[in-house]
Amino acid sequence: AIARKDNYCEIDPEVVDKFGIPVLRFHYKWAPEEYKQAKHMQDTFKEIMHNMGALGYEHKGADIGYGLEAPGKIIHEVGTVRMGDDPKKSALNKWCQGHNCKNLFVVDAAPFVQQGDKNATWTILALSMRTAEYIVSQRKKLNI
Repeated sequence: AIARKDNYCEIDPEVVDKFGIPVLRFHYKWAPEEYKQAKHMQDTFKEIMHNMGALGYEHKGADIGYGLEAPGKIIHEVGTVRMGDDPKKSALNKWCQGHNCKNLFVVDAAPFVQQGDKNATWTILALSMRTAEYIVSQRKKLNI
């Protein structure tokens, strides 16, 4: 979902996982623009598949939101821990290091403001490598 104030997650005060750890509760709503993008994508797929003579293609229409799934369904969530320069507006600095907890580093997709149109894996790997190099450099200086 597009980054908006009404799209957020929070720790569920009642639900826990099998280890007793509270789970995240997601609040989201697909924006009209996202439905338009998904419709365009599905229409393009349909045209390409038709032109190729493909059989068995299932067009995902408005009745199922043009294929948009609920967050968590395809496991590419991003944006749960904002990265930025201002500690009042973000939890992490540009090195994915906690502003208020210098030995905390978050090296997954949480610092991304929102998801692009591709899987975030390569960006996660690049950011993790960059952060690891920063951790090593700071450790050598005894800063952490």
